[in-house]
Amino acid sequence: MTAPLDIVVDSPTGRRVLIVECKATRKSTPEDAAQVRRNLLAHSQLPADAFFLLAMPSKLFLWSKDRAKDAAPSFSADAQPVLRDYLGPIADQEGGPRGESLELAIASWLGDLTSNLRSPNQSDADRMLVESGLLDKIKGGRVRTDQHL
Repeated sequence: MTAPLDIVVDSPTGRRVLIVECKATRKSTPEDAAQVRRNLLAHSQLPADAFFLLAMPSKLFLWSKDRAKDAAPSFSADAQPVLRDYLGPIADQEGGPRGESLELAIASWLGDLTSNLRSPNQSDADRMLVESGLLDKIKGGRVRTDQHL
């Protein structure tokens, strides 16, 4: 059995569009992020047919679908505005939020955007979703957690 995916976002037609991995780590360079993605791809824990978002307490890294195994992230953004919106003071704790708190904040953020509970603002994270074309693909879709391939 494969490891569960932290968050999966489907299009309105039910097609998997985005896979999200949440890692509570202090390493947050594009090179660190690319290494995490490479490892997931090498162990067949990440489908290559969807966008991939790596969420860390300090940064969000996004790859467009079908990017090369060794590719650097297509986009990156500061995670703090998203985490502060959804976690309040927990976002500012030493080392950032851990485990389920990080996953909850990211799933809530994506859920609010997919269901039109809020419109994207001028934060780097929201702009990243708009500029990549991902937001248009997930609008009206569904956010799921703990899914297996």
